Amino acid sequence: MKFVSILKKELKEMLNIQMILMLVFLVVVMYSMSGFVDTAIDESMEESAEIVLCDKDNTDFTKSVIKFIEHPTAETETDNEVNLITLESDDYAAELKRLDKKSFVIIPEGFTDKINAGEQAELIYVSKMTSFSTMSNMNAGSETAVAYIEAAVKSAIFTNKVQLGKLSDNEVTQINSPISVTENTIVGDKTSEISQMVLYSSAFGQTLLLPLVVYMLILLGSQSMINAVTAEKLDKTLETLLSAPVSRLSVLSAKMLAAAIVAIINAAVYMIGMNNMTSSATGAVPDEYKQYAAELGINFGVRYYLLIGVQMLLSTLIALCLAMILGAFAKNVKSSQTLLMPILFLTIIPFMAAEFIDISSLPGAIKYLLYAIPFTHTFMASDAVIFQKTSIYTGGLIYQFVFLIICMIVAIKIFTTDTIVTASERISSRSKKKKHTDDR
Repeated sequence: MKFVSILKKELKEMLNIQMILMLVFLVVVMYSMSGFVDTAIDESMEESAEIVLCDKDNTDFTKSVIKFIEHPTAETETDNEVNLITLESDDYAAELKRLDKKSFVIIPEGFTDKINAGEQAELIYVSKMTSFSTMSNMNAGSETAVAYIEAAVKSAIFTNKVQLGKLSDNEVTQINSPISVTENTIVGDKTSEISQMVLYSSAFGQTLLLPLVVYMLILLGSQSMINAVTAEKLDKTLETLLSAPVSRLSVLSAKMLAAAIVAIINAAVYMIGMNNMTSSATGAVPDEYKQYAAELGINFGVRYYLLIGVQMLLSTLIALCLAMILGAFAKNVKSSQTLLMPILFLTIIPFMAAEFIDISSLPGAIKYLLYAIPFTHTFMASDAVIFQKTSIYTGGLIYQFVFLIICMIVAIKIFTTDTIVTASERISSRSKKKKHTDDR
């Protein structure tokens, strides 16, 4: 019986009205965001499923190959959408921009002649890389085109050779590997002969660890700040400090400066640690790939870490400031953890979104909803710096700075009045009054 009573007491303290409201809010917003993300993923998959081809050879054989791609087998009624394009120049970056495409496959001149001569024919696969997110590096349409072309060529070669009789060793080799693929990846206006997936894989360490570092900085920093403010309120240290012959603005400034120093130290340690952790993975990448990446402007150097560090610092300061404001409404340590949920929610949504999709390419309403969350811009900073999205980086930096100023103004308002001491008591008295009215 005592156990049940204690259990009821603990549940009553933990499942308070604040926590219930936060959970309801979290479920509603998460459900809405999941719908937005699903829509964005569906649009991305639909776009990547389009097969874009440029037939420079333009022979009966390549036309038959294209027909095979459009309708692979007679047994199925499923057709593929093939978009035939004409290139006006060999500037692939300019052509992708003109055609408004993310990738295409080129069947070069002489393709049929090489097949007929028993040689390995070449395909050119061109793709544009705009982000390190998972969904942005899926060009299913162009990859499908390469697979279908190879299947069509194999089928044609096999049919012809069987009709002629016994296959030679060279002919068997040609059937096994009839084509080669030369991949060209475009970043901005630069082009290099390297696979987009190779670039993505070689940069995976940096692009994976950075969001995790930001997430941990915000989460741990916020938790420390809100616990510190709550503890000072509970043991009356804060009241003593505010009644001392020191201006409250000085108290707030000292707290914010201390938080800033800690944030800078944390950011520096995490960035140095991340650089050391990924250096071994980067060192395993062949020098040839590093050269190609450098040609495309993909460089994780001092400038990269400096720009990312500024964004991390601003996000951490915003989180600390929000935690300080929320700490004014905490009644005890348990309620402080509940009040931390808005910061957790505002962090995990852009964290998950940035991992899977290029936020800057989302439809307007969804994109600007995510832009409104200040932490989103830090999770996007890596792509913005690497892929030279200057306006996105600068705009996010300005927005974060303005958001930080607003948070500081609110914090100053709370600290320069009695709100910092009485806020939680007001909420508690209102709850008791409401409960008393309900009981009556």
